[in-house]
Amino acid sequence: MNKETITEKFFAAGIEINGKQAEMFSVYLDMLKTWSEKINLTAVKTEEETVSRHFIESLLPQKSGILFSGADCADVGSGAGFPGIPLAIMRPDIEMTLIESLGKRVDFLDAVIAQTGLKNCRTAKMRSEDAARGEYRERFDIVFARAVARMATLAELCLPLVKTGGKTAAFKSLMAKEELEEAKNAIILLGGGDAEIYGTAERNLIIIKKLSPTPAKYPRRAGKAASSPIK
Repeated sequence: MNKETITEKFFAAGIEINGKQAEMFSVYLDMLKTWSEKINLTAVKTEEETVSRHFIESLLPQKSGILFSGADCADVGSGAGFPGIPLAIMRPDIEMTLIESLGKRVDFLDAVIAQTGLKNCRTAKMRSEDAARGEYRERFDIVFARAVARMATLAELCLPLVKTGGKTAAFKSLMAKEELEEAKNAIILLGGGDAEIYGTAERNLIIIKKLSPTPAKYPRRAGKAASSPIK
């Protein structure tokens, strides 16, 4: 798909992009198609769906107003780069770290960063639990997660990475309220406060502000947050 068509699709969704950004998305789209023939990146097969379901949906945080100039952000379980790469393309004034543990996916992300010329985006090849026990603990202003896990698990994967006063924003759909209720004890225990749901029932963000430092025992060892969520 050429950059003119991409520009039109973004415009139809109420989003303005410039020629450089449209070219970057076009390169990204071509690379997704090529690399998906070799490794599992996305179940979406058509270019049109990729633009609407991945590129445009990834920009929901920009519409929500939580992004600010100079924000230091992370994308947990980045996979094929959603939402981190689209946000980095649209917001050259922020910094984005893509946290991904699978080597082939990190190779893809590094290739996209190189081919698009993104200067404000980098990868961290590690699990989020390891990131939060090392140099990235309580570092970020905003931590994103999309299609990673239920909210009770995500709270433990994301909040330890967020600095006090920062936010985590999880992409959710129809079950957002139920997941939030299920996760309320974990959120409080890990230093989070009241949550806001932004968007529509089908496409929304659960936004949680970090009110206090996460206790040193969290996150637990890799896989524990998923197998035994905090009750």
